Amino acid sequence: MAAKTYLIVANGLWPEEILWKPLIQEATHIIACDGAAHQCLEHNISIDTVIGDMDSISDELRVKLLQQLELQFIHQDGQENNDLVKAITWSVDQGATKIEIFGIEGGDIAHQFAAILALCEVPSNTRLHTTKSTIELLGKSGYKNRSIEKNTSFSLFSIGTVKGLNLSGAKWNLIDHELRPGTQGLHNRVIDDCLEIGYTSGQLLLFLDR
Repeated sequence: MAAKTYLIVANGLWPEEILWKPLIQEATHIIACDGAAHQCLEHNISIDTVIGDMDSISDELRVKLLQQLELQFIHQDGQENNDLVKAITWSVDQGATKIEIFGIEGGDIAHQFAAILALCEVPSNTRLHTTKSTIELLGKSGYKNRSIEKNTSFSLFSIGTVKGLNLSGAKWNLIDHELRPGTQGLHNRVIDDCLEIGYTSGQLLLFLDR
């Protein structure tokens, strides 16, 4: 079965084109979170879905967007989830096997923090792209990556307490470690051909520098 890669464009600052353009090219479905549709239009990006409460979509913008054939608007009200979580949840419901996200930077720091924490509410096949790094929630099945260049910096942050953490291929490896929220996992470095991470319980975020 072919992968269904959904790309979500959030309504924040974009990284450089060299970072987001490959994501556009690889996506099988592109979603704009509410006002992000305006930025997509400015960059001549054809989007498939606009999702959110539509509070940032003007009548003029809607008319321009409707010139794109087969574009759908998914209107979702409610304050219990922000537009990004709504878009991720909708993508999962549509059968997305992989979700990539950019446009979370800039503006209120609380919104950026909320975008990162949104990863804890969704499957572990979702990844955020920022100017300096990628961010993802690691699944219990483990993480193994042989394509990372040596000397690449990375950080691990726990949401709650992570137990049974094993880390190899790094400057500072770990065996059956307990990681609590804090700075302990900040700025490690890849030194071997393969970075491998596993843990038994909790939620673990990986920040991988570019």
